[in-house]
Amino acid sequence: MTTPVVFQYQQALDEFRREGREPPLLKRMSELISLLDLTTTLGSSLSPGEILDAALLIVMGELQVARGALYVGEGEGAFRLRASRGLPGGAPGRLNVPAVPSLTFAPDPHDPAFAAAGLVLVCPVRRAGRTIALLGLGPRAGGRPFGREEAGFLESLAACAATPIENGLIYEELRRVNRSLSVKVFQLNNLFDIGRELTASLDEEAVAQLVTTTVMGQFLATRCALYRMEPDGLRLAQARGFGPGQATDTLPDDAGALGPAPRRVSELPPGPVRDALEAARFALVVPLSTGSRMGGLLLVGERASREGYGEEDLDYAGALARQTQAALEGAHLHRVRLAKERQDRELQIARGIQETLLPRGWPPVPGFEIAARSRSCYEVGGDYYDVIPLEGERLALVIADVSGKGTPASIMMASVHASLQAMAGTAPPVRLLERLNRFLYANTQSSRYVTLFYAELDPARRSLVYVNAGHVPPYLRRADGRLERLRAGGPVLGLFEDVALESEEASLDPGDLLAAVTDGVTEATSPSGEEFGDERVVAALERHAAEGAEAALDALLAAVDGWTNVAGCTDDLTVLTVGATGR
Repeated sequence: MTTPVVFQYQQALDEFRREGREPPLLKRMSELISLLDLTTTLGSSLSPGEILDAALLIVMGELQVARGALYVGEGEGAFRLRASRGLPGGAPGRLNVPAVPSLTFAPDPHDPAFAAAGLVLVCPVRRAGRTIALLGLGPRAGGRPFGREEAGFLESLAACAATPIENGLIYEELRRVNRSLSVKVFQLNNLFDIGRELTASLDEEAVAQLVTTTVMGQFLATRCALYRMEPDGLRLAQARGFGPGQATDTLPDDAGALGPAPRRVSELPPGPVRDALEAARFALVVPLSTGSRMGGLLLVGERASREGYGEEDLDYAGALARQTQAALEGAHLHRVRLAKERQDRELQIARGIQETLLPRGWPPVPGFEIAARSRSCYEVGGDYYDVIPLEGERLALVIADVSGKGTPASIMMASVHASLQAMAGTAPPVRLLERLNRFLYANTQSSRYVTLFYAELDPARRSLVYVNAGHVPPYLRRADGRLERLRAGGPVLGLFEDVALESEEASLDPGDLLAAVTDGVTEATSPSGEEFGDERVVAALERHAAEGAEAALDALLAAVDGWTNVAGCTDDLTVLTVGATGR
């Protein structure tokens, strides 16, 4: 509605200026028009950046300057360049300047920031005693100086602009906060979704694949790698965005001491870790930790857009790392639990095998008393004994100790048991054990073997023909107190294809006592670490030999239990006793 009048005044003023004159009335009218334009622009619906740029152009046009800048405050004396025209190439984009309480025509020489920008006048825009912006202007056209009229115009301009600029800053801050909240909401939803998938997965490799894929999609990263902490250091568990052979399998040793918080690689202290990560083009390092224990590292590459990682990204990465570590630990515990259940099933099978191998009883032997007992230190033992009836009322006596524990030992024990049940009495003891050795050598692992004492008892002749294949030599306590050890035999069975064995014959007269044991008896240790030993075995037999085979066996086991006391067992123990009674 006033546009024609405004143009008439502006045209008249321009004409006077070309003639070198500026009538005060026209000049005041022009300034009022500029203030009106400025106020209209500041209150428009343009973006904050466009508003500030247009406002700067209005001021520069009114004062006829070719260089101008508008710096907006960021707090604590810091100002950021938001609009500019005609600034030199080296003009600073940010300023840290002392207080500028009023219009200044000569910038502080101790602060060369304005001079570097080519500005000769600085006008503060203040609101409630606080400087919220700085308007800087270069020299006027034609070298004309700034006068009191220009100073009054600028002060009026600063008063008009203060509230809109502050409102704009508040609006921008609200927009920034809203954007940040939107990002947070999106990240929380993403974390919720990924959290459900992670907790549903009980496979460590699947967890690692899901996490690396999620990170690359969330950050639009060029690459991602997950390293897990192993006993020998950090080892690669999963990699994305690498060519064949590009991802390194291990990281430097001190990578495990980066602390619990996510960090930008550029902020790491100089050293081998930073060099290695920068060489692999990683930009973000996210530790996976539980308390003070490092569980691994999640490494994120540069973004495809080359944009850096902000604080929200670090928060998201830290939350994802905690979920990842919890999921990996859950998957690991699940794997351990499955292994334990499988081991328990194997132990149950082995225990069942072992229980079927031990004899449930044997026929009475005229003139002899036989007792035997086997006790496992753990759920499944490696000891074995047997009493096998032979033709002519003879008996085969066996005590053995199989190497190893668990199902493999039980399977080998079953092989020994089946072979002896089938072959006992079909050949002399030496030939029989040689055949058993060849069978074990051909059908068991090279590290498996068995120590075995085999004897055939003839009650009618009161004789015992035996072979000792690497076993603890049995104790033969004579009725008159003498002690003999049955050592004749050879090496253990199953380690060598051919073994040289020999046998001997011993008589069992009334009052004699034979005790065969496994090394779990002689090597039973006290709380101080001392072994039970042969001397204590002999002493226990001496005290109870006259009471019979069963009493002597019970006394020997009681002596071992008293010796180990709170230390408990360290190995299986088996005892087989044969007592010779009257004719």
